[in-house]
Amino acid sequence: MDPQHLSELQIDALGEVGSIGAGHAATALSQLLGASVDIDVPDIRLLPVSEVPSVFGGPENLVGAVYSRLLGDISGALLFILPRQDLLALADLLRSREPGSAKSLGVAEEGLVVHAAGVLQSAYLAAIARLTELAILPGPPQFAFDMLGGILEFVTAEIGMKADTALLIVTRFLSTEIVVDGALFYLPDPDSLDVLLGRLGIV
Repeated sequence: MDPQHLSELQIDALGEVGSIGAGHAATALSQLLGASVDIDVPDIRLLPVSEVPSVFGGPENLVGAVYSRLLGDISGALLFILPRQDLLALADLLRSREPGSAKSLGVAEEGLVVHAAGVLQSAYLAAIARLTELAILPGPPQFAFDMLGGILEFVTAEIGMKADTALLIVTRFLSTEIVVDGALFYLPDPDSLDVLLGRLGIV
């Protein structure tokens, strides 16, 4: 199925899946931190991969990204993207430091961010798997800190993706001391989109 030809009902169904997955991700982050983490109602939309950089102010903006290739009944990739300041804020949150402490991302902070992103991605996919009764697992997470345009080119080339459309889930995580804005992008293979919509009963 061409993602550009999805009906409003199909897009709404994918948005509902995204909302459920984001809620599970917030719960997983709370368990990881041992503290309450709330989640704002996420902004969910379908957009061409070429327009993804506009969400973060353009392809030259520096971001941290953790991506995983999907394994199992559907294929594609998940990208968890954080603008630089939110990346540093998440590092402070994970290390129980005062907000604004991190000025750069060291090896230890990078490892914590990758682990947290992996937990979020796994929780998101687990929610989809339960909802659709599909077997879906994330591959090993990989981290990059670079201009967003370069990251997208690298990811799509490395995993040989056919996807030209992304499901965007902008999510705001709030703890008692800090706010972190991130975005999860699901880049589906067109065939996998057919499978997912079929399991949701909307084809």
